[in-house]
Amino acid sequence: MRVGVAAAWLAAMGIPLAAQSQRKTPAKTPATSAPREKEDPLAHLLQQANDAIDKMDFASALDPLQKYIAQRPDEPYAHFQLGYAYVGLKRPEDAKAEFLRAIALDPKMAAAHLNLGLVLVDSDPAAAAEAFRHAAELHPTESRPRFLAGLSLERAGKFPEAIEQYRAALKLSPEDYEARFALGRVLLRSNDTAGAEQEFRAAIASKGDAAPARLGLGSALLTQKKYDAASDALADYLKFKPDDQSAHFDRALALLNLNRFDDALAELDRAEAGASPSAETLKMRGEIFMQQKKWKEASSALKQALSLSAQDAELAAWNGHVDIALKDYPAAIRILTQVYTRNPQSADVLRDLADALYLNENYAATLDAMDRLAKLETPKPGSWFVRAICYDKLSRKAEAIEAYQKFLDQDGGQHDTEDFQARHRILVLQRELGQTRKK
Repeated sequence: MRVGVAAAWLAAMGIPLAAQSQRKTPAKTPATSAPREKEDPLAHLLQQANDAIDKMDFASALDPLQKYIAQRPDEPYAHFQLGYAYVGLKRPEDAKAEFLRAIALDPKMAAAHLNLGLVLVDSDPAAAAEAFRHAAELHPTESRPRFLAGLSLERAGKFPEAIEQYRAALKLSPEDYEARFALGRVLLRSNDTAGAEQEFRAAIASKGDAAPARLGLGSALLTQKKYDAASDALADYLKFKPDDQSAHFDRALALLNLNRFDDALAELDRAEAGASPSAETLKMRGEIFMQQKKWKEASSALKQALSLSAQDAELAAWNGHVDIALKDYPAAIRILTQVYTRNPQSADVLRDLADALYLNENYAATLDAMDRLAKLETPKPGSWFVRAICYDKLSRKAEAIEAYQKFLDQDGGQHDTEDFQARHRILVLQRELGQTRKK
């Protein structure tokens, strides 16, 4: 968290902050220390430090503050000022020590608790959250400390606690866009997509030009598979951020699921604008072309994607499926065998492999694949028909008759051509078996 941002927040809360002081006399601590005599012999040291901090000359503030503290080590305000100077010098550990010292001397110094939290928010967000909680207790009507506590808890991965703090901040400031957006974000990260959708919509209502909230809304809708609404939300976001390639990809995904294939391809073009295609965009292109049955285009896209992501098993399986459609059965067998070896429990891959083997007239290998497939899923009528043909081609006549009959029993005459062929082959094979036995 930048110190400048912290200063703005503290100023908005009305909390005295050393760096903003323009006073010509030493400022009191925000606590209840007794005022000193007007002719304080150390007043010039605090004044010198204040002037340096006002000019953001933090290095020049160190010496007078250290001299002051050497003579008055129990002055919380001086420690607070020194901590602030250390923040400006990017010495967070020294700043932390001074803010802790100020708090030890004056536990009710809200500004010290707040600045301590800002120092810790990146390195120790859980501890920062505690500091912000103390500030919130000291300012029960202010929403900002609760928002900062929520932000710290979110960074610490404590999502339920972060949600609680964000909601507490919103009770005090219902129109606070930052708190509303942050709540939507952590709900989305917690997989409460419906809740996230509600908060992002409220954030947009409070700040109409809020591009991040529109992106969050699109993500929440996409996760809920509300593809039409997600497409619209992302389109609204892209009006503000037309160069966000990731958002173009997400919108392409929504359009793909709406079967708006040409629109999805146009979004992918925008996602790839000015950059080389990624495995992710190429894979989606391949999927779209598969849906459109543009097999050559699908093959080109998927093979490029596979060259970039060789370990993607789904991508490899899709390549094999497309090779079957292109009647390149040896290539399909080769890649599907590799995928199946890595994932022998995939019925989809094994089914495609069996198809490729069958179409390549590898009948014995087809039967072997179908035997393995039968252990993963109950054979359907069509598989019995293919099995029967394989037995038939291999002159395993009795097994062919049995398989043809199982096809007829299960199919119930739904496929006229296959039904006629099965009945005809049963008669022929029975006759051939009878003649063979007579011999």
